[in-house]
Amino acid sequence: VTSGINSNSGSGESPSYMSTTGMATVKGNDPFNLNVTDVHTFQSSTWPYRGRYPCGSLSVNGTWFYGTYFLANPNATTVFPDGSTKTVGPNPGPNCGNWCVQGPAVSFRSSVDNGKTWTEPRLRSKGIKDNLFGETAFNNERVKFGAPHFIDFGKNMEHSPDGMAYIVGHGSSNRSNVQAWMLGDQVYIARVIPTVSNINDVEKWEFYGGSEAGWVKGDISAARPIVEWDRNMGVVTMSYHPAIKKYVLCISTATNYPSMRGEFDTYFLESSSLTEGWSLFQYNRAFGPEAYFVHHPSKFMAASLDSAGRYNLFLSYSANFAFRKLPPVPSNSGYHWSLQQSRFTLSKDYREKLGM
Repeated sequence: VTSGINSNSGSGESPSYMSTTGMATVKGNDPFNLNVTDVHTFQSSTWPYRGRYPCGSLSVNGTWFYGTYFLANPNATTVFPDGSTKTVGPNPGPNCGNWCVQGPAVSFRSSVDNGKTWTEPRLRSKGIKDNLFGETAFNNERVKFGAPHFIDFGKNMEHSPDGMAYIVGHGSSNRSNVQAWMLGDQVYIARVIPTVSNINDVEKWEFYGGSEAGWVKGDISAARPIVEWDRNMGVVTMSYHPAIKKYVLCISTATNYPSMRGEFDTYFLESSSLTEGWSLFQYNRAFGPEAYFVHHPSKFMAASLDSAGRYNLFLSYSANFAFRKLPPVPSNSGYHWSLQQSRFTLSKDYREKLGM
């Protein structure tokens, strides 16, 4: 709640299937003194699922893109216009406890006046595959781009290697595993030239199909994962870090598979490439202890290492929406926006490897 404004993204029940998502502008250059302003809400339909939540957000060349994705619970019944019904799932047991069916990305709405007004191409889907990439979670299908997030290349995508916008999403191809909002087995990547006419046209998107196929245009079936870890992937973000010339993946997932109401682990991988060569360098068990949507915002990254060889930055996330049996770790983690000061200490060998 901000100034009396509420946002409720889920539990859209028949016949309305409505959800409300929120947005705001954060102003300021001091991470310890920021102003959250221009708070607004937006309504759209969850149909044919039960939840519709925010995901990738990108501001580039005066246009703000804001994505949403679907969620459901196992065997939820959907009512179709002709009166027939169909169930989502079933998802393999045991029940994860919270939004156990990861649905597809819906669309990206756009604004050219800093979020005062929006153009949403898909206020309500017309069918189970009427969404951004034509994916579905019905009949126990799996999606490749659950809760996609734009890769953070800095202000106005200044560090994009080719001027294109990239997204990463957590996916799965194994029907025997639970794919939920914080659970998956793989990470996928796609890219597009970020214009209003392109952003919701699957034919304009390119999907990474592996080292041999490279980038494949308009065909999500060709997409191959850039990293895999069975039952240990979840919501993913990526940022480029100019000070160390590295891309960093932040991934959060269930500490105790498949519980979505307990602790979450958060871990980090680094690479010099967007698509290959990923290495795990930090694993934080029960971080938050239930942190999710973890991200390194480029605005608050140090431009260089400090005198002790440390790289200073901030970590953005929310936490502890359901699990509150343990104290917040780190302190001040909670069911709100958390912006924590953090650092990576680089070894002498690693700094020499980077030419520092």
